Formats: sequence, structure tokens, C-alpha cells
Amino acid sequence: MEAHEVAAAPSLPIGQVAGRERLDGVYEHEDYTGPVLEQCDYLIVGSGPGGSTLARTLAGQGKRVIVVEAGPWLRTPDLVPDGGMMLAKHCWDGGARLLMGNIIAPTIQPRCLGGGSVFNAAICMRASAASLETWEEFHGVKGLLESDLAPFYEEVEAFQNVVPTEEHVQGQRNLLFREACDNLGWSVEPLPRMAKDCIGSGECITGCRTGAKQSMDRRGIPEAVEGGVEVFCSVQVDRVVVRDGRVDGVEGYVVAPVGGARSHRVRISARCTILAAGALGTPTIALRSGLTGNGVGSNLRLHPSGFVMGVFDEPIDPMFGATQGFHCLDFMDSGIKLESLWAPYSVFARRYPGMGKSFQRYLKKFDRMAVWDTWISGEASVGRVSLVGGQPVYTYDLGDADVRRLQEANAKLVDMFFAAGAKECLPGMGQVPSVMRRGRHSGDDIRSATITAKDLQTASNHVFGTMAMGRDDGQHPTDGWGKVHGVEDLYVCDTSLFPTSPAANPQLTAMALARRLGEELPNRY
Repeated sequence: MEAHEVAAAPSLPIGQVAGRERLDGVYEHEDYTGPVLEQCDYLIVGSGPGGSTLARTLAGQGKRVIVVEAGPWLRTPDLVPDGGMMLAKHCWDGGARLLMGNIIAPTIQPRCLGGGSVFNAAICMRASAASLETWEEFHGVKGLLESDLAPFYEEVEAFQNVVPTEEHVQGQRNLLFREACDNLGWSVEPLPRMAKDCIGSGECITGCRTGAKQSMDRRGIPEAVEGGVEVFCSVQVDRVVVRDGRVDGVEGYVVAPVGGARSHRVRISARCTILAAGALGTPTIALRSGLTGNGVGSNLRLHPSGFVMGVFDEPIDPMFGATQGFHCLDFMDSGIKLESLWAPYSVFARRYPGMGKSFQRYLKKFDRMAVWDTWISGEASVGRVSLVGGQPVYTYDLGDADVRRLQEANAKLVDMFFAAGAKECLPGMGQVPSVMRRGRHSGDDIRSATITAKDLQTASNHVFGTMAMGRDDGQHPTDGWGKVHGVEDLYVCDTSLFPTSPAANPQLTAMALARRLGEELPNRY
């Protein structure tokens, strides 16, 4: 393939990008008719929050910037409110990528233009000051304290339209969460989300069909392309090319948008290569490239999560309302966050007790149900990414202290539901009743149970730590700018950089770090 002529895309109103048939500078599966051979100044692998923000920051500086994305660009007609189908088609491993150890923890890892931002709940929170201080004190990461990152957070928040969830789109299930916190004397606040003109469709997890969510395919990639960045979709990177101690781009394949079948070879040379393929994808590429030292792939961290379903006497129309509208931060010092939640109905139906008629009875109660979730800091748990026969394997063990955190967090959710008037709770845990009834049960039934890791149904879409920043190049794969130790011209720009939990939903911090790196790289190249 010859180098493309870069045509600046027209400026587009927010929310209209997904409906366009074409966007000049974005190349898709049908555009590749043979091997892809390109050269550029900056090559970014991955188009999620980190990669897209970096591309936007580097745009318009007279340098050739290429973004490669393993998945397709999804337009509005491609988004349907069918959780099983969307996740199977557009996430790695059919939507069921598994981390296995003393638990089996599924994680949703999207494979599409915009990455995780397309299928998450749009929540944007700054890392806690205490977490950033830990990164400096214990890991030697300089220049990332709260005051240092503040201007980068502010720029991203303004650009992505990060605002508190508005009252008129909360819906009854979110308002009941607030009522529960009020009744228990806990503080509660609307979740900050990157959204504009949200109508409360509750479809964040399957992709926002209204264009309200400011995911990177709608807000970030178009502006980067307008500034001259080129985006190659359906290009999967296998490895970076290392020559004489420096990285000279990547090798990979053009792949089918759905299913990932390989066709043409891809070779892109770059002065500077940046891996932004996520906390599971980035270390996999590094390991396949022979970069096995410095703790690459180790220190895999999650925010292990759980949820409880509550059944009310009156219909609450759970299909309406922001996917996640309120959260409670009162217990963050103990490593526990509480949130309201919604997702496609099929995601939650597996929690219903029994089979046959019993299962049918709960199906009929659907319009009276709410779902609230929790995630914990995960500081007592750890895993790693490794290769077996060239294929990635993800291991993760839930530590005893985190089992206790999840036990207490789920107990709090049960207390909340009963405080808000729920008739029943479905905790989905071993060693406790599958149905807990108001007046007969409480959160104390969970607190007093003998719970082990295997009794918990846990998952996590907050994944980080596998290319952690730090001063010790024997323990930390990257430095405080994301530069990979021991090799030149290779950087990392995603949540794999976090040495510990940010004590917040992670995507905003990934974007702030990307903005910071994007302002620094032109000084180096």
C-alpha cells in the first residue's frame, strides 16, 4: 500500500460521527488490498482513551501520526441493545476474556475504534491524591502528584464534557440508590460522566446509539483525524520490531472486523512507537517481542467487583435512566466503592435463583428490579500476563483481605436495598440465602457467613498495572513518562502504567497521562 494522502476531515458536531459512512483518514478492512507498508513519526497501537487522547494531542504538529486499532469502526446501525451479541462480536475472546486463579474473573475488553470507552458507562473520576502520593513515595514516580496532573485532568474533562449525571436522566433505580444512602446517613453524589445531552437510555454497555456518550470514536478520534492523524482499523499488532536496542515500529496483520481472521501482512516503521492496547494487550505485545525483563506482565491489578439485585413492590421501569447515576464514596478509605448500575437484561438474568417456574417468576419481576454494584481497591490481590505457546494467559488470585472487602461491600448493598424499601435481594453468593427477604434477612447474614473466594461471583473491567511506572528498572517496566526501560523509542500510554489502584474509575487518569505525554514527546522527537 502506498502512503495515503491525508485529507482533513470536516469539523463534525458531537454525536454525529457514528452515523457517517466515511471519515477521511480512517481506513477500514475493505481499504486494504495487499500488504500494508507505512512509515511515520509516531505510531500509536490502540484507540482507547489513552491512545485516542495521545493522537489528538500530537495532531496538527506537522508530523505523521498513525493509530492502529485491531477492531472495526462501529457506526450507529452496528449498535444494538443485545448484550450477548455485542460483546461476542466486538470484544476479545467473545466477550468472555477470563482471568483464572483461585477465582474465575471475566473481564470485558472491547475490540473496536474507541476501545473500552465505547462499551463502558462513561464514568470519569480523578485518581485520589493518596494514590498519586503512593506512586511517588513507594514507586519513585515523579511529577504526577495531584497538583501536577490537575491541568491535564482539566483539559480532558472540558474536552470530553465530563459533567455530573443530570437529575432528569437518573430514573427511579438510580434515585432509589440515593434514597438508600440518605436513609442510612451516607453521603451520595451524582457520578461524573463524559456525556452530552444524555437521554437516559441505559445502553452505555452496548454502545450509545444516541451519540450522547463522548466515547473516543465520537469525541477524540474525529478531531485527531481533522488534525492529520491517520487511523488504520482492523489491524492487529503482533509485536514491536526491536533493532540494536531501539524499537522501529510494529508487525502484524489486517484482520476481519468480526472474528479476527487474518489476511494481509502489516509492517509500519516509526521513529517513536507507543503501546496503548490496554493492560492485557500491551504486555502481550511486549512479551511477544522478546521484552521479558523488568517485570513486564507482572503486577496485574483489578478492581474486583460484585453486584446485588433488589426486587421492589412497585414497578420502577429499570430500562430508563443513566447506566450509572450515583455513587457513595464514604468507604473508600476501606477500599470500597458503591454505585448504581444497569446493563442489558441478559447480563443479570443469570443471577435469578432456581430453574423452570422459579426462574420464570423472577423474569416476570424484571420491571420491579434494580441493580447496585460495588468495586474494591484490590490491593491484596495480584496476577500476571504470561505467554504459553505464544498465546496470552491471564492469572489472578483474590487475596483474603479482598474477600473480606467484597463480603462487607455486598452486605452494605443488601442493607441499602432494604433501607430503600426492597422486598427481596438476590446476592448471588455462596454460603448465604439465594433470596434474602426484608424483615427476615439483612446484610449481617452476609457478614456472619464463612465466605471464601470461590463463594464470590466477581468480575472487573478496571484492569491495570502490567507495565507499571517506577524508578526500579528491575521491577518496573516503564519510567514516569511511560518510556519502556532498556529499549529506546518505545512508550506505553494506557492503564497498564498504574503501579497501584488509582482509587477511582481508571479511564480519566489514562487520558490525563496521555495528554501529558503528548505534550512531552515533541520535545524528544
